[in-house]
Amino acid sequence: MQLSTHDIRHRWIVVTGLFFFLAINFADKALMGLAAEPIMRELGLTHTQFGRIAASFFLLFSLSSLLVGLLSDRVKTRWLLLAMAVVWSVSQAPLLLAAVPTTLVMSRILLGASEGPAYPVAIHSLYKWFPDAERTLPTALLTIGAAFGAGFIAPVITAIILYFGWRAAFLALAVVGLVWSAIWLAIGREGPLESAGDRAPGAQVAEAASLEEKIPLRVLLLSRTCLGCNLSGFAAYVVLALSTIWLPSYLVRVAGYSLMQVGWIVVLPAFGQMVMAPLLGWWSQRLMKRGVASRHARGTLGAAAVVLSGSALLLMPVLPPGAGLIAAVTVGFSLASFAFTTGVALAGEVVPASQRGGVLGINICLTTLAGLITPAVMGQIIDVAGDALTGYRLGIALAGGFAVVAGVASACLVDPAGDRRRFACLASTCARIGAIPTTFVRNTHE
Repeated sequence: MQLSTHDIRHRWIVVTGLFFFLAINFADKALMGLAAEPIMRELGLTHTQFGRIAASFFLLFSLSSLLVGLLSDRVKTRWLLLAMAVVWSVSQAPLLLAAVPTTLVMSRILLGASEGPAYPVAIHSLYKWFPDAERTLPTALLTIGAAFGAGFIAPVITAIILYFGWRAAFLALAVVGLVWSAIWLAIGREGPLESAGDRAPGAQVAEAASLEEKIPLRVLLLSRTCLGCNLSGFAAYVVLALSTIWLPSYLVRVAGYSLMQVGWIVVLPAFGQMVMAPLLGWWSQRLMKRGVASRHARGTLGAAAVVLSGSALLLMPVLPPGAGLIAAVTVGFSLASFAFTTGVALAGEVVPASQRGGVLGINICLTTLAGLITPAVMGQIIDVAGDALTGYRLGIALAGGFAVVAGVASACLVDPAGDRRRFACLASTCARIGAIPTTFVRNTHE
């Protein structure tokens, strides 16, 4: 299917709307880390207690990613995105009435439930506007939106916290979310490429999504590509959780920076993401146009980003405050997120369009479990270590080592072309015993 001139123009308006959607989403995530020190001080929380409160954000995050992801195969993404933005804005209101640990936990749980499906649904919406061969770059732009929210808004949030208190920062982001909702109501609509079989002329990637019949969900989830992408995505989310929850405190407690200085330092990883995500996305698409298999153009490239990120985290505990530490922070917390871009693009190659929203939701559900585990584990490590500084350093080092191992394993696993061949073989076998309609076999081999 060829897009009209109007559709080609409007799809970039949609990309802009989704960019700011994810920017607000990640600003909400980053706020908890930036406000960690005043919250712990005012509420009298230990690191373990704060880690558990921060982790409560992810209590329903993964489950809602799964459920809303499955729902996105049946409900227009325009309305799902609008509903999420309204709910996450309203969820922050109770903190203005009673800022106590219980209220904070309930607010974070509701916020996490409404923000959990944001990325997969935004990607599902995006893919209705771009054929497979053109998806890597716009997907990278959405990743930049997340970086913009997590980093470039940080100095503003920090200033609000310092001058007006951390409650005012929550209120400001709630208002911004409602403003976005009003704008999206005017510009948001569904893309014309409902079938992922719509590809740009000359596209080299043959999507499994061109199949008319569904592939068993278990087969999709246990494919090498999904397993590899989920492994690197889980590691990348460990890094993301550390960045949004514990990195500001690390820079204050271990490196001795002031909260205002930290607000500017965390801009650097965001800037790194905003530079590297489109650059790596462009490089990935260029490699594919030159005939490089997506296993390497997407899979190996995304896994390498996770490995480099983990290596930088391993260096952080041994570096003194200064340029070296800031460089390690920038590299460590800017590269791993590219695995999210390559992960959804690779899933788009092997997952039928009619199942894409659900599978993306399940994959996000699995990878974001890292958000539930990491903050609490890090808080526990800090409290049980001989001293807080040792705990901070140990936690960062363990996360870095895990990212290196996971990235290497992911690069070895990802194989979209091989998975499509296995799906075709399975379809042929099942058709012979009458388990799958013959139309599935015919379409698989076309």
